Amino acid sequence: MIEIRHEAGLVHLVIARAEKKNALTREMYAELAREVDQAADDPTVNAIVITGQDGVFTAGNDLDDFRARATDPNPKPSAGLAFIERLMMCDTPIIAGVEGLAIGIGTTMLMHCDVVIAAESALFRTPFVDLGLSPEAASTVMMPLQLGYRRATDLLIMGEAVTGQASLESGIASQLVPDGAATEEALATARRLASKSRESLRASKRLLKAPWREQALAALERERAVFAHRLRSPECQNALQTISRRTTPIR
Repeated sequence: MIEIRHEAGLVHLVIARAEKKNALTREMYAELAREVDQAADDPTVNAIVITGQDGVFTAGNDLDDFRARATDPNPKPSAGLAFIERLMMCDTPIIAGVEGLAIGIGTTMLMHCDVVIAAESALFRTPFVDLGLSPEAASTVMMPLQLGYRRATDLLIMGEAVTGQASLESGIASQLVPDGAATEEALATARRLASKSRESLRASKRLLKAPWREQALAALERERAVFAHRLRSPECQNALQTISRRTTPIR
């Protein structure tokens, strides 16, 4: 459910589960983490591109996975957060091309990408509080850092959606393109990086991330504990049950 495409100097990872709006499962997170690690170690790769299939980036974490984790007496470590940690520690530039929905971790993972190309109608939302949950993916550090505290509050606490020009003005997106053009523009950006010095790219990214990398790792651990507790809360259970009875996706 993760398509891996290679071309000179780059790896393109496609979240490919269109029938579920590219919602992410444990297995998909594990595959993404593995591919990011392999690309980071590959001396021929200068850029990693992440996109979604059929005009959707991702609807976020698969809700059936949330339900299973909430009732598991011995839950496994979060595969989603393991993937986020690999993004955080990756020195190879990461470019995201976002069409359509980018919900939950679909938005928070972008805080760990270096370039985000967004389509004009792309919709970013982090409805953690609406689900009785709490923020994840080190977003409690990364969003205030990148977007400012007020905008981070709008997203992480108020659960507001951001789309269009607002995604560019807020700092979620690096560049706004017409609908249907995000993937190709992300690949074009990666191709420009493919012609540059790999070691210079990696050293420059390390220097850019050095001031806040430890803060982000610490936030990831704080959030992990709170999220696990909230996942088992009555509020979260009720919210997940309500959503399971819907015929339209959360957005």
